[in-house]
Amino acid sequence: MIKVIKEITKNEFKDWLYHIDINDKNLYEELENSNMVGIFQLTGNTAKRLVEDIHPKNFDEVNAVNAMARPGPIENASVYEARKNGAPSPYPEIMNEILKDTYFVPIFQEQIMEIFHKVGGFTLEEANEVRGLMKKLGKLEKDPEDLKKWNRVVKKFVHSAMKNNINETMAKKIANELVSFSSYSFNLSHSTSYTYIAIMTLYLSMYFRKYFYSSFASQEDDKKLIGVLNSIKAQGLEILPPDVNKSDIYFKPVFQNQILFPLSKIKHISDRSAAVIVESAPYINFFDFIMKTRSRIITSSVIKALISAGAFDWFNENRKKMLFIFNKFWEKKKAVKIEEKLRVIYKTAVEEADRIPGLETNTNDLMEYEKEYYGFNFFTTLFTKEMTDAFIKMSERGLVNLDFYSVSASGKKVPVVVNLTRIFNDKNGNEMAFIEIQDMFGNKEKIPIFHSYFKVIGNEIISNKMYLMNLFKSDDGKVMFGQNGWIDNEFKIKRFIREI
Repeated sequence: MIKVIKEITKNEFKDWLYHIDINDKNLYEELENSNMVGIFQLTGNTAKRLVEDIHPKNFDEVNAVNAMARPGPIENASVYEARKNGAPSPYPEIMNEILKDTYFVPIFQEQIMEIFHKVGGFTLEEANEVRGLMKKLGKLEKDPEDLKKWNRVVKKFVHSAMKNNINETMAKKIANELVSFSSYSFNLSHSTSYTYIAIMTLYLSMYFRKYFYSSFASQEDDKKLIGVLNSIKAQGLEILPPDVNKSDIYFKPVFQNQILFPLSKIKHISDRSAAVIVESAPYINFFDFIMKTRSRIITSSVIKALISAGAFDWFNENRKKMLFIFNKFWEKKKAVKIEEKLRVIYKTAVEEADRIPGLETNTNDLMEYEKEYYGFNFFTTLFTKEMTDAFIKMSERGLVNLDFYSVSASGKKVPVVVNLTRIFNDKNGNEMAFIEIQDMFGNKEKIPIFHSYFKVIGNEIISNKMYLMNLFKSDDGKVMFGQNGWIDNEFKIKRFIREI
């Protein structure tokens, strides 16, 4: 978040840190944005699911989600949701007053202590001691002495509760529920501080979107980057390909709705080599780049990566030809240092490339370059906008699943691209395969094609091709090809896959 703040200009800053309105309805509407990523505490899988179920509309509700999005407290989520939607409280009025901010569900340690204080007649110091005791009772192995202490606590709690017009049965029920809640209850002040940080990141993501997502993508793990980029793209921001004259070391916000891909996210380019390239810019042409960046840091691997990733497309979009020219130049220059001699060698390499037919870069070449130097396809992909729009319409009619997360035990077709295929023999000596497939959001899965399927459709599975592929989830949650259950019908198997 500090990097985001540094990126925001003084004119835009507007003292936001000290004037965030936690009652700003726009912030809670932004929580309904299914594509948002990078929001502190709220975009993890568990919290995201709770946000989708509970639809928090104010700070207190976000605070509750924050506290419940952990093993243990999450068991209260369905109760919280039901009571938010009008389900009655089972507790007496004195407790309802204490629990009103969390829809009559005990979530925070302070609430439990207040119940023991106001309902059970304990002093605040005694209530804190009870809280510590209940934490011990949350363990699997309980000390017999702690159980004896708890029995005395319950006895005192019931006695005082009855003075507050709560009958003995209800008082014991409350005490037993509180001891189960307390083993995983969250500290309110701790949760509130976390929630305020979440609201800060939510504010940044909404009102300073290009800065926020530039910073977040820069820090994201390379394996997760494609998912983040697709989420950013789905929110209306355009990711521009890298450019040696414009890109920075990290993701860089430009213009109104655009973010520039960084040099350091291209494979073989370190932060150090990216810094040299940025500091030496601008470049008039490719030869000018070679001359200005001569150093041990800018190796041939770095330059090949830049060409392949499209960082010189402003100069020459034919990446295959540029690679040929550079390889010839690098091969012939050897230890030459004098610029005029290097210029002659470079010109000779260009002339040789001009004489060779077939040095044209096609879509398959671009996809291979991206896969090698980004680790995924993003700028060049078989999932065109027209194709994506068509699949979305098919999904709305229930004909396909759009991604691997939507796959269930009942099989349905998913649009995928086959990245690679590995064929081998199973333990019985029969041919089968593992294939890596990628959905339209860039998520990847490695799935087996067993012999019973492979012998029928093996020849039809080709890398860098798009398919509608029937997928289901096995009992252990793995994405699998075909359908859940044995099938040996060739006609049905052929229908499990169709090239697009």
